[in-house]
Amino acid sequence: MSLLDNRESFKKLDTEDVFGSIGSMDKQITHGWEQSESLELPKRFENAENVCVVGMGGSALGSDFISAAFGGSLSAPIYIVNDYIIPAWVGKNTLVILSSYSGNTEEVVAAAEEVLGKTDLVAVVTSGGKLGDWAEKNSIPAVVIDPKHNPSGQPRIGIGYGIVGQMVILAKAGLLSVTKEDVQSMALQMKRSHAEYGDAAEEDKNKAKQLAQNIKESLVVLMTAEHTTGAGHIFQNQLHETSKQLAANFKLPELNHHLLEGMSHPKAVIEKMVCVLVSSELYNKRNQKRIEVTKEVLEKQDICTEVFVPMGKTALEQAVDVVMFASYTTFYLAMLNNINPAEIPWVDYFKEQMK
Repeated sequence: MSLLDNRESFKKLDTEDVFGSIGSMDKQITHGWEQSESLELPKRFENAENVCVVGMGGSALGSDFISAAFGGSLSAPIYIVNDYIIPAWVGKNTLVILSSYSGNTEEVVAAAEEVLGKTDLVAVVTSGGKLGDWAEKNSIPAVVIDPKHNPSGQPRIGIGYGIVGQMVILAKAGLLSVTKEDVQSMALQMKRSHAEYGDAAEEDKNKAKQLAQNIKESLVVLMTAEHTTGAGHIFQNQLHETSKQLAANFKLPELNHHLLEGMSHPKAVIEKMVCVLVSSELYNKRNQKRIEVTKEVLEKQDICTEVFVPMGKTALEQAVDVVMFASYTTFYLAMLNNINPAEIPWVDYFKEQMK
């Protein structure tokens, strides 16, 4: 029996139940919707012309997902700020979403102190902490998450809550059309993904387990386009934090204008690299062609290449499937790397030193 087909062996390393969190992502989506759909935004939020999301790490992943998956229906651009400072361009018609899963993210809390001098279109997504207290003190509309379906407590694995919380704020501000049926569609696709990539599917029929085996001890280069680019960022983040393995994420068509020339040196790195291309029949026809030619170029350079085609009939369903595939793949890779998928010792050390 393959290690990845032995669920009991997971428990020795997965002491905080990351696997349980992944298996509950569909519940995170529906529970997050139930918690946040009653949010009321003052009428002034209808004046929003652009969106600035301030968040770090796993707390910002929802913004990338939404920006890509809903790119064709968003009526305002989303800018993601991973820093302490509110940009100078933020003004009275900018909707600022402060996102911190814990509510204690240093950069986001610092930005909160500055933002009220620039706009009164401010909303919060958090589970509490300092940011939750700040929102309550200043009467800021907030989606306060009760993350009961994320037993691991890790923001990157509680991504369902982060996505839905920000979706609801954007919808209530009139910038995004999202229905309960959309949320149900996302949850249903996640259930299909569980069946395909979860522990019930053995390795010989499980693409997530197979990819984990194929990328072990490799530098992973992700290549995504259009509606899957936000999910690609989530994939990269989870490879770093869950699998403790180095990864990069590049977008088509931009990568075709420079990256392919960078695949020649250093040889020692290229030999240990696996490129994972996410393809889709929903991409622009030219981007579909670019996936084919990119694969051809990589193979001519003797670079190991994998192609993943997500399930789903819509861009939203496919983006959700990539998230699920990424979550399971990186968990299985953590098992192969013989590490606890929840622990982030170097990030924790760094934060402690910053105190």
